[in-house]
Amino acid sequence: MNLYITTSGDQTSTFQADDNLIREVQAIRARYARRRDGHPHAARAILAPEKVLRFQERERAILKLIRSYTQKPLWELKVLEIGCGYGGNLLQFLRWGCSPWNLAANELLEARLDIARQLLPAGVAIFPGDASALDIPPESYDLVVQSTVFSSILDKAFRKQLAQKMWSWLAPGGAVLWYDLRYNNPYNRDVRRISLREIRELFPAARIVSRSITLAPPIARIAARVGTGIYMLLASIPVLRTHWLCWLEKVTLPP
Repeated sequence: MNLYITTSGDQTSTFQADDNLIREVQAIRARYARRRDGHPHAARAILAPEKVLRFQERERAILKLIRSYTQKPLWELKVLEIGCGYGGNLLQFLRWGCSPWNLAANELLEARLDIARQLLPAGVAIFPGDASALDIPPESYDLVVQSTVFSSILDKAFRKQLAQKMWSWLAPGGAVLWYDLRYNNPYNRDVRRISLREIRELFPAARIVSRSITLAPPIARIAARVGTGIYMLLASIPVLRTHWLCWLEKVTLPP
């Protein structure tokens, strides 16, 4: 396990939506439309051995971060997910012990959000549309989650605006929970990796705890068929891990 901790200065600049950002929202919709996920419930299934192992690894890592850096009990934790897809991550938080009335889901794509509405409890707040345009009061959440959202945003100004909005929604002591690509996908030009350096630039005021995670899928599929031991051995090699898992904490400064 590789672990990195960094701190940096204050984040104060703001952005206004412009034509370029509106075009980027339209482009994101088009990129997702080109993807072939199949039936939405099939896309959420984890029956394949490599998916089970990947799911379990990420779950253990996220719970370790929550256990290490969160002061509130899970049932009091207020969580917002940006780009919730079909709602799978929030269903995990519910299973871990979070309260539905403390959870909120945002999703740009209406078809995905319709399914999330069906799967999530009625108490979960739903915020449709472009996350960077949401009117959410400052310091409303203890945890803002993003999973492979930023790698689908190719416009740097849009990334920065969304990062600033997410940061503003965090209560002091809260954190952004980040899971996203650390390598480019040679088979998908609609995504772009996010380096650890760029994560620091997007959240300059954050105390960052990060680790690489997730065995590269082509290797994972073969390794999982051979056996769990081989999978775990290969997953322990940092260069073979494709994603960053980060805890971006809004540090509370002493008076």
